[in-house]
Amino acid sequence: MPDSKPASTTAWSRSRWVIPDDGIIDAVAVEVAASGQRPVRLTCAERREAAARILARGGTVGVVAKRLRMSGSAVRVLVASIAETEGLE
Repeated sequence: MPDSKPASTTAWSRSRWVIPDDGIIDAVAVEVAASGQRPVRLTCAERREAAARILARGGTVGVVAKRLRMSGSAVRVLVASIAETEGLE
């Protein structure tokens, strides 16, 4: 009998908060997530934009992790990528 539980809680959690990329950035969803009003499911592109907004407003890795439901290590990788892309290193 196949096991219906996810193989990994982390993978399940990640898939719960990240939705497939549709090529559109929902500015309202990004702002809701960035402001911390409530948890929002985002695409990877929207998550990146929300993280950039949080950081631009003086947020820390911890704030990004909490608001976007990400691990600290995943946020550090994302922040490094944003800094590299935007020439902020």
